[in-house]
Amino acid sequence: MTDTVMMELAKMQTKIRAYENNEKKHIEQLHLRDNEISELKKKLDLLELKDQMVAKNKSYLEAKVQKDIDQIKENKKLKSK
Repeated sequence: MTDTVMMELAKMQTKIRAYENNEKKHIEQLHLRDNEISELKKKLDLLELKDQMVAKNKSYLEAKVQKDIDQIKENKKLKSK
C-alpha cells in the first residue's frame, strides 16, 4: 500500500511541476505580448501625433495662402483706383 501511495504522490508531483512550468511559459508569453502591445501603442501615438502636426501645418499653410490671396486682391483693388 505504501508503494502505491508513494507512486501516486510522485505522479502528482510530476503533474504539478508540469503545470508550474506550463504556467511560467504562459506568463512569459503574456509579458512578451504586453511589451509588444506597449511598443505598438507607442508607434500608434507617434503616428497620430505626426498626423496632427501635418494637419495643423496644412491648415496653417492654407490660411497663409488665403491671406496672401486676399492681400493680392486688395493690392489689385488699390492699384485699379
